[in-house]
Amino acid sequence: MNANEFIDELWVCLESSIIRDSDTRDLIMEAATMLRNLQDRIERQAGEYESLVRIKENLQAEKEALKKEAALQRLSDFTQEAAKTLTDEEIKQVMVSAIEEQSRQSYKDIFQVFARAILRKAQEK
Repeated sequence: MNANEFIDELWVCLESSIIRDSDTRDLIMEAATMLRNLQDRIERQAGEYESLVRIKENLQAEKEALKKEAALQRLSDFTQEAAKTLTDEEIKQVMVSAIEEQSRQSYKDIFQVFARAILRKAQEK
């Protein structure tokens, strides 16, 4: 039972004249008002909490996207550096072998396989 349901029960008692003492009736009405205010506050805070949870989820998604972007930038920087030390023919050979290796699995990670192959080839030099 929440505060509003409790207030409704108190109101039934007041209207049915179960409670006849005016001081008690006034006290119950004051308590009912306080309970309504508390229930409203609880509902507002619950809404604010849900908003904060959504904000946190959005920030987490942005953080993951930034991590991926940074990783891609590092990979790009590395590939540019590797390209400076490998000849075009060596890069073509590595690409062909990476594609052949990846075709045995799936094409989803072809860039990662290619980057690793380039790294191995560059380290051989």
